[in-house]
Amino acid sequence: MGAAGDMLASALFELFEDKESLLCELNSLSLPHTEIEYEQVSDEISGAHLHIIIDGEEETPHSHHNHSHHHGRHLSEVCGIIDTLTADEKVKSDAKAVYSIIAEAEASAHGKPAGEVHFHELGMIDAIADVTLCSYLINKLAPERIICSPINVGNGSVKCAHGVLPVPAPATANILQGVPYYKSDIQTELCTPTGAAVLKYFADEFTHTPALGGVKRVGVGVGTKKLSQPNIVRAFLFDDCGITELSCNIDDMTGEEAAFASETMLRKGALDCFITPIFMKKGRPAYMLTVLCKSGDCAKFTQLLFEHTTTLGIRRYSPSRYTLEREFREEAGAQIKRSEGYGTVKEKIEFEDLKSLALEKDISIFEARKELEKKD
Repeated sequence: MGAAGDMLASALFELFEDKESLLCELNSLSLPHTEIEYEQVSDEISGAHLHIIIDGEEETPHSHHNHSHHHGRHLSEVCGIIDTLTADEKVKSDAKAVYSIIAEAEASAHGKPAGEVHFHELGMIDAIADVTLCSYLINKLAPERIICSPINVGNGSVKCAHGVLPVPAPATANILQGVPYYKSDIQTELCTPTGAAVLKYFADEFTHTPALGGVKRVGVGVGTKKLSQPNIVRAFLFDDCGITELSCNIDDMTGEEAAFASETMLRKGALDCFITPIFMKKGRPAYMLTVLCKSGDCAKFTQLLFEHTTTLGIRRYSPSRYTLEREFREEAGAQIKRSEGYGTVKEKIEFEDLKSLALEKDISIFEARKELEKKD
């Protein structure tokens, strides 16, 4: 149901087990005049809502619209407030970067420099809190990759300090340039500028079908608006055990160039990379270059394949696989890899250790293996 800053922060909060300690951390960030409270609520689906209490009163998106007379804050003032927080510099720099995205979008909408933009609703302390909490929680989670689905922006119009505006509001539409989003039948604003900017800044990829591993935890953030559908945002924490296979056919690279591309994939962290000789149209000899990688690294290796090969297209598969549990131990100066599972146990001396011994003693690999096996 779109994206708002408080709902995103609430969904991220739910991904943590020790909520009591985490709430204490959030309240120690020194947000001005602010106390954060956590409530487990339900909108047909149970989830969390973080209440931002400012001077004893909770502000809502609806109360913001009554503050159009309130002096707006410039970006420099917002960044000044963020700088006073007792948070890591990375959290503060991320929060300021999110606000910079909003400032650029507002500036484009109003035809003025970003530094001259007045934040009205977005300059309120609770909006600063939403951005800061999202930044803090994402940095605490420290995910390898963040993937977002296309965003539901709602429909109709929204009333704000600048009057009645169409959904998505001009600033939101500017932020969402390059981001997949769609309108729905729900006649209200579902994606706020704050929510859009948080996702634009932190998401590494937007896709309908993320190729990821198993779900470890689900966080549900519940909004305050009562809608015809559950007003929630969900955050999924994945265990990146999924594997993706990327492959491309190449008929216009030399063997040396293809070998360099393969070596680059392995050097950059591919689980495996191999080259298969094939025949293409008109019987032309060619290569099929295949990369196996963690599903979370799919975008990274897609870019590397386009950069280091001449291919114009890449195929992507999500294969299932069976693996043995592996561990290493050292014996007699050599690394032994032990693999076990499905009623099978295998042990193998690492080849680099065999090679080192063979070169050191000027003997064959076979003799080196016998010597190490005797020591074992």
